[in-house]
Amino acid sequence: MKNSIFDPSSPYKDPTILILVILTGCLYCATHLANNWLFSGLEVTGHISFIYLPSFLRLANVLVLGLLWGTLGSAFGGALLFFWMNDSLWLSIANTTISAGSAALAVMLMRFMQKRALSLTRLDDVLQLALFYALLNALTHHLLWSMLDTSQLVDPNQLMYMVIGDINGAVIGALGLRWLARRTQLIQYLREKAREPVPPTTET
Repeated sequence: MKNSIFDPSSPYKDPTILILVILTGCLYCATHLANNWLFSGLEVTGHISFIYLPSFLRLANVLVLGLLWGTLGSAFGGALLFFWMNDSLWLSIANTTISAGSAALAVMLMRFMQKRALSLTRLDDVLQLALFYALLNALTHHLLWSMLDTSQLVDPNQLMYMVIGDINGAVIGALGLRWLARRTQLIQYLREKAREPVPPTTET
């Protein structure tokens, strides 16, 4: 049988990455709740604010932990927020899937368009990714709401408001992440811990 995550000899057995996924999920949940409290006066709806800091964490999770684990961290944090949401379960699941998945999709598309890996120490990479992600996230959310729950569409300008809020949150956080990447070894350490090992190709 080929090596897998369930095999005791698997290189995936290190629980560190699972701990990081849980911690990033909890941080995402806490940041969302804190954002609602700090910027309640800037909210348009329960899903839209002119400053939304968790949008940065979705990108940070993917950039630091990788596409798979970073997306799982954001999804876990989104699932924790179900306890505070008034939406239906299916809408909450769909919102969380889009929120977590759009960050990974934005990173993949940016890598494809630029034909290289993104650098956290390059300001143009950070800002372009924040802008691209904000547009992608807002468009996919509004497409979802138009199909599943039109009651979420309360203002003709809310798509633009969501883009602005995601850009503000993503840029603020991304600049902070860039500062950490340039001045500390924390980001590099987390990346090394989260790096997905290549399972052996030999059968046992």
